[in-house]
Amino acid sequence: MTAPKKRPRRKPVKKRPNYVMAAIPDDTFGAATDPLPPKSPEAPALRIDERFEYLLNNPDLYAAAGALPGPGRVGRPAQYPPIVYLIFLCAISLFGSARATACHLQGSDWWGRVRTGIRTHLGDEIADALQPVGPTRGQWNYYFHTKLKPAFADVRDISRDLWIQQALDHGMMSETAQRTSRSYPERHQVIHADATVASPPSSQRHRETVNKETGEIRYHRVDPDASLTVEGGDKIVYGNKFLSAAIRLASVPHSRVILGIESVRTKSAELDPERDDEGTAFVKLAKSILSRAPRLRAITYDTGLRGVHRAPLIADGLVVFTTQHGGLTPESLERYEEGPCRHDIYVAEGRACERLITVEGTTHYIPLPVEELECREGKRTRFYHRLTIPCRVKNHTTRIRVDETVEDREIDPSTKRQRFNRTEHLRQVPPDTHAGRRLKGFRQDSESQHSRFDQAYTHERVPAYGANAALLIYLGYAWLSNSVARAKITHALAA
Repeated sequence: MTAPKKRPRRKPVKKRPNYVMAAIPDDTFGAATDPLPPKSPEAPALRIDERFEYLLNNPDLYAAAGALPGPGRVGRPAQYPPIVYLIFLCAISLFGSARATACHLQGSDWWGRVRTGIRTHLGDEIADALQPVGPTRGQWNYYFHTKLKPAFADVRDISRDLWIQQALDHGMMSETAQRTSRSYPERHQVIHADATVASPPSSQRHRETVNKETGEIRYHRVDPDASLTVEGGDKIVYGNKFLSAAIRLASVPHSRVILGIESVRTKSAELDPERDDEGTAFVKLAKSILSRAPRLRAITYDTGLRGVHRAPLIADGLVVFTTQHGGLTPESLERYEEGPCRHDIYVAEGRACERLITVEGTTHYIPLPVEELECREGKRTRFYHRLTIPCRVKNHTTRIRVDETVEDREIDPSTKRQRFNRTEHLRQVPPDTHAGRRLKGFRQDSESQHSRFDQAYTHERVPAYGANAALLIYLGYAWLSNSVARAKITHALAA
């Protein structure tokens, strides 16, 4: 008797809302007929040797090498200075693997370029002391595992500081002569960020597998930190998760500057107490960037950033845009009263609405026009929507907070929860508006960045085992990308 076939699992059906949402009005966030900003010029393709030259001519790379560990007091003397291994790390993203990088640097052409770059930035003495050819794969593996991996945090931190300064030097994250509203920040004032799952060299999740027919036992190398996680809402992927934040100029191709990269926890806190979850890791990264760039205006992210994560960033003066998370039901906000007029204001689909109930019992939510997104700076920055409430008697004007208030943070004794998660339900820039669609389009740059990162390696698998090792590979990719951005922006500004 054969076992009955299992029925395929059905995807959960999204419940339709039991209310009617009226049309979005034209207000400070734009009109439905407003055109989106024009696309940036297409980025031309770059040769491998061009990108390698941009890397070797980046002065920040040689400054970062000072944070790398040098030779120890015991053992054989080092044959190469730390800068050579940092260049090797970055070149892995150019050639696809450590084996291919070692092969290229054994040739006089590529190694000659390295010697010339070191001579230009570090002087003749260090350049003349270099070996006739570059390091072998064995020499790289020894330095990578014994020196670089234990110092990955120092490499990450010094890289982040230098990248932020690079963006500031290019005029990013700063005010301009052109006055813009907080609803429509300029492209170079908006950080786009996202998380991605990097596939390890092997997809095996078990160190031993047994062939049920022959009994053969096979042993596999398994990434110690990789785990299953959900990506894109419903896609289950296996690997190590990282998040990155970047910024770019609107009209300069290849101008994206990666500002920082962090490791994200996908395992439980008991198994992996060192890494943070996605939202917490991003808040730390964003605050680190903001401390160096106080003129930063906005951040755009996906639904991985929830209200508890947006609240502290909004309090620091940022406009934090994310699309609306599914499953949120309308919440009562307040009742506006003036004379004989009574208006029930609710929060629905990320914005303030007036609730009306028809004689048939159907609930309608009428989005209220926002005249302005107001910002009042202080110890904690406060944001307001200045609303117009249409009324048969007369139109009313009121202000509602779109940042977390003291009353919101109070614990309700009946539910033992926060009274109102305002930043989860109410958006500074509502998603379904012209301004919201514009900011959402900025975030697509993160998808492009992660796609290029995956495609840099054979079979789209990062050639390193473990979260810290894979993070170092990503840092090398970021150094290569930022070196190209430095060269292209410098050329564009000089033209």
